[in-house]
Amino acid sequence: MRKKNIFGMLFVIGAAISVSAQGNIHVQGEGGVFTADRLALLKNGEGGGLGNNPAMMNLYSDMRMKFGRMGEEVNLTLDDIDGTIYLNENFTLGTLYEDGVAFKKLYLRYDAYNDEVELKESIDANVVRAMVQHPRYSCSVNGNDYLFVEYFEEDGTLKEGYLSPLVSGGDYVLFVKNIKVFKEGKPAKTSLDNSFPHRFLDRTEYYVSVNGKSPVLMKTKKSDVLSLFAEEDQKAIKDYMKDKRPNVKDVDDLRNLFAYGNSL
Repeated sequence: MRKKNIFGMLFVIGAAISVSAQGNIHVQGEGGVFTADRLALLKNGEGGGLGNNPAMMNLYSDMRMKFGRMGEEVNLTLDDIDGTIYLNENFTLGTLYEDGVAFKKLYLRYDAYNDEVELKESIDANVVRAMVQHPRYSCSVNGNDYLFVEYFEEDGTLKEGYLSPLVSGGDYVLFVKNIKVFKEGKPAKTSLDNSFPHRFLDRTEYYVSVNGKSPVLMKTKKSDVLSLFAEEDQKAIKDYMKDKRPNVKDVDDLRNLFAYGNSL
């Protein structure tokens, strides 16, 4: 049985990170051993503020106008569009990590249109900031981990953004990326036609890292999924597919498939 952990691939975030088959990339107990500096951060300021530590203040970036580029193109605001840019519009208490070590609890939500994590110091705070997009910072909210990593799109373009691990702990790491896509509305041309409002649509992409390499986009076709596994594992994966008949568009079936691949 070959067992290689995810550490090599996640060196991009600058820290050794513990992993499990369920995709929890953070060390047990949400943070493991705190340094004196990190402990001071938690105690400093009202509600455990970030204090005057310059490195921690780099966590924040100023919020830009949401949907600004689309507004310029089609003269819209978010109020004109059905749906939402967020996976969950409500801010939820989550955990921030620096180099894989927990250091702060804040209220978070993920903007799946702009690929940003928004932060609030308290649930009633009026000031909303965005988390700096840097590999050293990650977060966990609503049961999802968000890692800022490099990954390859379908055309081979190398991009940076947030991916959420679903399965890890071996040669194969399965990630999901939830995306909000803008679809421009269509007015009815005649009384017999249907009109469609401007709206945000959900799209899900899966990425796979093999042996610590940068994740690549995985098409949800059985032949494409099979091709991502190492040659020596493909016969076993074929047999698994024949026996279990997984739906490679179903997230639970994909979890089970890649967990099996990591057991080989």
